Amino acid sequence: MTRQLPRIFLWHVWRYLERHPLLVALNVLSVALGVAVYLAIQIANHSANRSFAAGIDLVAGKAHLEIRGDVDETLWPLVARQPGVQAVTGLVEGKITFPDWPGEYLRVLGVDLFSGEAFRTFDVGAPGEGPPLDRWMGKPGQLAVGRRFVARHGLKVGDTFRILVNSEVKTATVAALLDSRDVVGDLPEDLAVMDIGWAQELFARQGRLSSLQIRLDDPSRAGAVAAQLNTLLPANLHAEPPRQRSFQIEHMLSAFQLNLTALSMVSLLVGVFLVYNTIAASVARRRVEIGILRSMGTTRAEIRVLFLGEALVFGVFGIVLGMAGGVALARLLTGAVAQTISSLYVLLSIDRMWLNPVQFGIAALFGFATVIAGAWLPANDAAGVDPVDSLSLGVHPALAQARIPHRAWLGVGAMVVGALCAWYALHGGQAAWSFAAAFFVLGGFAFFSPMATWIFGLLAARVRSLDVTWRLAADHLRQSIHRNSVTVAALAAAVAMSVALMVMIFSFRSSVDAWIHHGIVADLFIAPASNEVIGREAAVPPAAIAWLRARPEVRGVDTLHELDCAFEIGTGKAGKVRLDVLQGEYRHNLAFLGGGDEGKMARVFNDRCVAISEPFARKFHVRDGDHLRLVTPRGLAEFEIAGVYSDYTRDQGVILIARNNFERWWDDPRVESLAVYLRPGVAAQPLADAFRAQFSKSGEFAIYSNGGLRQRILSVFDQTFAVTYVLRSVAVLVAIAGIFLSVTTLAAEREREIGVFRAVGASRGQVQRLLMTEAGMIGAVATLLGLASGLLLAMVLTWVVNPAFFGWTISLHLPWRSLLATPLWIIPAALLAAWHPAWRASRRPIATTVREE
Repeated sequence: MTRQLPRIFLWHVWRYLERHPLLVALNVLSVALGVAVYLAIQIANHSANRSFAAGIDLVAGKAHLEIRGDVDETLWPLVARQPGVQAVTGLVEGKITFPDWPGEYLRVLGVDLFSGEAFRTFDVGAPGEGPPLDRWMGKPGQLAVGRRFVARHGLKVGDTFRILVNSEVKTATVAALLDSRDVVGDLPEDLAVMDIGWAQELFARQGRLSSLQIRLDDPSRAGAVAAQLNTLLPANLHAEPPRQRSFQIEHMLSAFQLNLTALSMVSLLVGVFLVYNTIAASVARRRVEIGILRSMGTTRAEIRVLFLGEALVFGVFGIVLGMAGGVALARLLTGAVAQTISSLYVLLSIDRMWLNPVQFGIAALFGFATVIAGAWLPANDAAGVDPVDSLSLGVHPALAQARIPHRAWLGVGAMVVGALCAWYALHGGQAAWSFAAAFFVLGGFAFFSPMATWIFGLLAARVRSLDVTWRLAADHLRQSIHRNSVTVAALAAAVAMSVALMVMIFSFRSSVDAWIHHGIVADLFIAPASNEVIGREAAVPPAAIAWLRARPEVRGVDTLHELDCAFEIGTGKAGKVRLDVLQGEYRHNLAFLGGGDEGKMARVFNDRCVAISEPFARKFHVRDGDHLRLVTPRGLAEFEIAGVYSDYTRDQGVILIARNNFERWWDDPRVESLAVYLRPGVAAQPLADAFRAQFSKSGEFAIYSNGGLRQRILSVFDQTFAVTYVLRSVAVLVAIAGIFLSVTTLAAEREREIGVFRAVGASRGQVQRLLMTEAGMIGAVATLLGLASGLLLAMVLTWVVNPAFFGWTISLHLPWRSLLATPLWIIPAALLAAWHPAWRASRRPIATTVREE
């Protein structure tokens, strides 16, 4: 029989494809959607990492090492004289925004055209010519910008435009155009270049550099030369390969990107259920054929290959379609991912998608895995069909009913394993175990699907007040438990994900809302407007702070400065974290774990102590009373941890230090934001208007009232979770397609039964209502099961995944209105999905359906 297997396969598969094109199309679509969502997230994540790395490649150019930070320019000749160093150039980096083009920014790179010639990957002006040096070096504000930037704004060489730098409006001139030299494709749209001296003037960094770029005589000795240079540098500066920065950013983003990947794979999981449903239907309809093939000598393995091959055929089409759809979906998701990363981690602009063939290969493997996982059990059942039993149509449903208790116990076992994974993730294990906990919860409820479907059908059949159509639909629900339970599991998994994300996001938002109501107590908040676009780049002028403090209606002004700072804890624990420098007094706006807020903040302000955020404490396993060392320009400074406070601003953690402690170790008077407290009875708006009239005539400052800032924070929060809404919507759409698939399959299986039903007097409307009632019951069971599993999954996401990955403590809050509304859209969606196949089944000719076997 083996030699005839290819012919049998073609006959077996292609006949099915020809007779049931709609079912095949739905399966292709389900696989395609799963692959598309997974691939789109991978492209978005990879594009984010590559865009940041490309920016580093562009800035660092051909350097082998770099010294990055607040670099004194006197180090430049010192580094250049070291053995092994071939060439050195300095860079000044900053960002500018535009009062006339809100929301846009440029990364300005201050370069030395002479010493930097060997490093650059771009040309300033026409190759070999460069900009006119008399203007480039003799006048301020001379910028070389990209061609797409000037085209978008209708500029040309010699035109001037307004820029916003450190809350001051200045004028810049298009001195030249940038062209790529050694990089493929166009330069990033957000890049601009100017003379290094004028860049120092523009960003008020006289005598300071952002980095020194170093080329070596022998690049293979980079480690040895870096170690040699580090002995000469201040404690807060290190020589390291430029690519190290992109590795650090990738590590910072890893938890966020892993969460997106896990969410994207739910669509693949739903696809597994749908493939199972289709192949199981194919097996059920061909049991007689299977018996005949087995009696003719076809082996069990060959029967298994036939059905796995059938699944692989539409799997191949689904994967190809999914890859094309994944690229299209990535265009939508990339912008949302970039916005979220910019809000939470680091400023990022993704001006192109980076496609990696490996990602397509992995997506294809996951697509094939989806098909094989979904088809394996029904294919295995087909291989185990007894030739004699194959003539009995009721054997398979009876076996499915007999397995209900067994599947329920498997569900209990999955729940237990999930609980163990959750405990391990929270008690020293890898954070990824929290996802295993979520998977086992979802899988456990899928095993409960047969029992839930059976019980629902049994209870529904006992409702005697409804007509016979209802009772027949309830009986059919149980009789087709082998089919309906899988459809219920698929839809329930999608509902569970939707409910879990809804509850987790609502709980997170409620916790953040309570946190900002407790923490935001000032009357006015003032910061450079450009910082909303480019992060903490611009500083508040000292004159503005002095003006506010001199106003009689002002009770106090607290200042905040943010910077990145390296730290060490014990032995082997080190990293970089945001350091918040606070000047003012304790306003009862920080909630410390364990209480004692006032005493702990008094120690921060008066002693050699710092406070740390909860994510920092969880990530590095430190607590009150422990010590950490901060790497400062004047050496290592050790501080005691006075307390751990709740914070939702950064999952990487924050260290809070008082300004008086900060000034002992840093010479950095910058301030990025102000919190203004007014005297009782004083209105905030008149002071805001007076400040604008004095300092912000062209919108240089963003001024928020107490309520306005709270609303702004929540809008950023909602933007952060925009991607998850797309993912859960796709999963639900796939599952609703499963209802269509299931009812179509059930109608095809019951053609003879429907024909008999019609022959004894049932109307077309009754047939249609019968199938749609059964679909509504499937939707109802899936809703109940999805709500139950979704609530438990929400607990895992809220109490396990978030603390394990991000270190946040989130209180569980239930959005009752949304939860109660879930059946109001799931069940109608199921009915809508069932309408067309039910309508088609009711219109089949009676003679034809009765004659078919």
